[in-house]
Amino acid sequence: MKISISPVIWVALGVNILSLSVVTSASVNARLKSSNAIADRANSLNVLAKHVLADTCWKSTKTTPFKLGDSIVLDGSEDGKSPTSCIYSPRTNQFLFLAYKDGELVVSQVFSRREVKNQISILKQQKQENN
Repeated sequence: MKISISPVIWVALGVNILSLSVVTSASVNARLKSSNAIADRANSLNVLAKHVLADTCWKSTKTTPFKLGDSIVLDGSEDGKSPTSCIYSPRTNQFLFLAYKDGELVVSQVFSRREVKNQISILKQQKQENN
């Protein structure tokens, strides 16, 4: 006995498979972006904590909080380039990780004092374990 399947069912099955593959790829892409963003933030915090330990953070006198993407203009450097990727703002209690985007220095990450202190503790503990 042969069962015939209507062409409409084949089309519906194809549409369902296509929809499933689109949704799956979009979900995987979103998770990868999220994982990359978390890894970038962790790496930035690690680099920033090392700058704090080396006392190479510049201090800012700005009284308003910084936001991601804020442009930073450094007075006092000959070419306007930053020798460090770290700025500390005592008035707002923010640590800023800087990066160049399209030739402009911008705030890439903003960290609290607590985040930086915790990362410094981790770095010191790792150093003790390696010695």
